[in-house]
Amino acid sequence: MRGSSPVIGSDNRRAGSSVVAEGLRITGRHRRPVFGSAFLAGAAALLVGGGIVAGAFAASWGLFLEAGRAAEGSIDYEESYVAYSDQWDGLVKVAFCVYPLLLLVAMVLTAWLLTAQAVVVGHARERTAPGTDSRGAPGALTVRALWRRCRPHLGAAFRVQLLTLVCALLPGLAGLLVLAVVDMGMVPGVVWPTYHDPATLQFILVGRMLPVVIWVLGLVLLSRFAPATAIRVTDNSSATAAMRRSWTLTRTARLHTAAIHLLSTAAVAGAFTVLRWLGTYVAHWAGLLMLATTGGNVWVTGVLVIITPTAVALVLLPLVLAPMGVVFACLREWLGGRAGRALVVGVNAD
Repeated sequence: MRGSSPVIGSDNRRAGSSVVAEGLRITGRHRRPVFGSAFLAGAAALLVGGGIVAGAFAASWGLFLEAGRAAEGSIDYEESYVAYSDQWDGLVKVAFCVYPLLLLVAMVLTAWLLTAQAVVVGHARERTAPGTDSRGAPGALTVRALWRRCRPHLGAAFRVQLLTLVCALLPGLAGLLVLAVVDMGMVPGVVWPTYHDPATLQFILVGRMLPVVIWVLGLVLLSRFAPATAIRVTDNSSATAAMRRSWTLTRTARLHTAAIHLLSTAAVAGAFTVLRWLGTYVAHWAGLLMLATTGGNVWVTGVLVIITPTAVALVLLPLVLAPMGVVFACLREWLGGRAGRALVVGVNAD
């Protein structure tokens, strides 16, 4: 039996696998707009995010030079030296300015990617709608046409990401609070392990497993809002209405929704780990270039080498996020068809 959507089938027993398989199928058939949007997001991340990071290095340049002079003076006078001891506060201030800007860029690009993939899935639905022949079906979706169809939705899609971030803060901060409380020794019977005192069972349960459980439950909570951007595109609703609709649609499919969301999160985390490992090779050559251009300034070079692998992974991550957005849009199609069938059954029962 088929649902109201021509894209996703309605077999509840195979819902999770069918949604993921359909998402991958649409990604393969419409790879040009899917990965075209990902390349645009990666280029924007490289230009805008790279510009922000470069500005942070420029603003901190004097601090790095001062750290170098302090270290060289300590070496000349045979005194002990702690790196960035007098420059730490200034570097932290720069970081507190940079991180919110990078987070803003990430939210904008995420809104673009999820909106674009919802449009791609909608285009696939139009091409496979019952009664549509080859002459009446819409043509291939170009990147320019994709941008034109996404543009009216981007503002509301960004607000969806903002609301999702607010929902993610509660479990995220709760897990960090547990770690902070354990670190300060405020939990009776739980002591942070040291070199001489290994981790106890109480510490493993409270200081390690409890934060992980809180964060996993937070991911399950966020899964209830995973289709919200696709709902905004399909229903042309406000951000808050899309969030409420997402919560309502996923109410009767919590297990399938959470499984798909956790699977997608695991795939993104695995891809990020691999990309970050590949970024270490870029960091090596970037560090050599920085040493050559700064006359051997190891203090600025060390910071560059540390952040480069993560930066490379984040620039390339849209190539993984784009198929995940297709899966979320397909999930919305399946949930919408499921809700429509439940409504028809209720009307017939009356």
